[in-house]
Amino acid sequence: MSEPNVHPAGEGLTDEEMVEQVADQTASDLKYSDVFEREADGASTDTEAAKASGDELAGD
Repeated sequence: MSEPNVHPAGEGLTDEEMVEQVADQTASDLKYSDVFEREADGASTDTEAAKASGDELAGD
């Protein structure tokens, strides 16, 4: 059995290249924290749905 090909994360990348790779990887719970705050007291109502953007409703 051969040893796995293991390297440190980011090996060979500059700081700027690493930033580019993770820039769009914001956790969805942080990205939509305002939605969670609005919904903390219960399920969406028509009024709350009207406040949300299309992206929030689509779950993207």
